[in-house]
Amino acid sequence: MKDEDRTRFQKRFFDRFANSYYFLNILTFGLANLTRRRSLTALKIGEGEMICDLMCGDGSNIGILRRRFQHNRIVGLDISERMIGRARKRFGENNVTYLTEDALSTTISSDSCDAVSCTFGIKTLSNEQRKILFSEVYRILKPFGTFVFTELSRPSSSWLSFWIWNLYFGTVLPILGRILVIPFIGKKYLSQSIDTFGSIVREESNFRSQFSHVNLFSWYGGIVTGAYGKK
Repeated sequence: MKDEDRTRFQKRFFDRFANSYYFLNILTFGLANLTRRRSLTALKIGEGEMICDLMCGDGSNIGILRRRFQHNRIVGLDISERMIGRARKRFGENNVTYLTEDALSTTISSDSCDAVSCTFGIKTLSNEQRKILFSEVYRILKPFGTFVFTELSRPSSSWLSFWIWNLYFGTVLPILGRILVIPFIGKKYLSQSIDTFGSIVREESNFRSQFSHVNLFSWYGGIVTGAYGKK
């Protein structure tokens, strides 16, 4: 799929998925929200500074960020208008600005963000799109600004790969998604995206080509991988 076609597909797809996205946390037995809370602790910012959550979806990160950083400015950005509408409805606009934009090409000013987060967003991008995204994050971050990317990944352990990946994510979860009418899960888009993406570890060279400090992490036997660091 060409990147421009992929972008149009993602926008339409996540517009459809907006009202049922919260089921993802339920169907992962709370792993999704646990991962969000744990990964966002990597952000080191001072009072009054600005945080941008890219591909914010229905605002799940925004809710956590608002509780942790009550005196900070937060920007939630997503290509899906309906996802942004859902986030605005859930968390309001007190100290939060919402942007319906493509994370690969934003209107955010250069060197304006103190921190950038992105959770469960990059697995649906092509390799070239991910490179563009990392360049955009570098552009909008202030010098020494911090970032954290976190993603569901295929486990490296053969035991976990069978029981968690092949059995649950590959078979049980799609069945539940069809029963609950959740296209993102029912049509195996989630499992196929993770399978193609693999792990954030694969992106190490792309991160290091942009950022001065990069740390990779792997949690829960490789079910979640991520990267944090600074410009």
